[in-house]
Amino acid sequence: MPRSKTASPVALPAAASRRPAAEPLPYHHGDLRRALIDATSELLREQGLEGFSLRAAARAAGVSHAAPAHHFGDARGLLTACAADGFERLADAMQARMDSAGQDARARAQALGAAYIDFALAHRALFQLMFRRDRLDPQDAALQAAGRRTGDALRQVYAELIAERGLPPAELGERILLAWSCAHGYATLVLEEQTAGLYGLGAGREEAASTMGAKLLQLLMGGLADPA
Repeated sequence: MPRSKTASPVALPAAASRRPAAEPLPYHHGDLRRALIDATSELLREQGLEGFSLRAAARAAGVSHAAPAHHFGDARGLLTACAADGFERLADAMQARMDSAGQDARARAQALGAAYIDFALAHRALFQLMFRRDRLDPQDAALQAAGRRTGDALRQVYAELIAERGLPPAELGERILLAWSCAHGYATLVLEEQTAGLYGLGAGREEAASTMGAKLLQLLMGGLADPA
């Protein structure tokens, strides 16, 4: 439920020009694809989406400027791979927090929502990118599979909640949508600094925002766990 600078060519001194040609940078990496995704995630964290370009990602990864295009095609391809990686990381965080909450379905659902909010707060630019369909390829198989993992976690925990509380199975979709809307909407308000000055929230107040998110989820669970 996530940002270009180009280096101008510099003439080499005569002594440097006589040195043996260096081995192409891409071959210095055991997993160049992973290196480029990690470098892009770091660029997003430091500079936001405005600071992103294929050249900037290559420079951050320490590889040639042609390397990203070789592996991802274009900027859209690299950003899509980065977003897919973000969804995988989000799904892992949600599952881990949900599993640590024990067997009570309500506690598991609340923990899952808290993981969603905390991931958004910790990875602002990446989280925002993950929902920027205009910058991604929504038909990418890896992106779709990673997105399904987060959806599967939601369906799993709310199916458990409905079964535990004896609620109508037909309401599963509605309750999932309400829970997602609350967690995503709150996280987005905080990330867009729309809550600045309210309830102690604002820039650099991730801990306060996380605490408030947990309180909101607790209030929400009172409705989600009861008959409509």
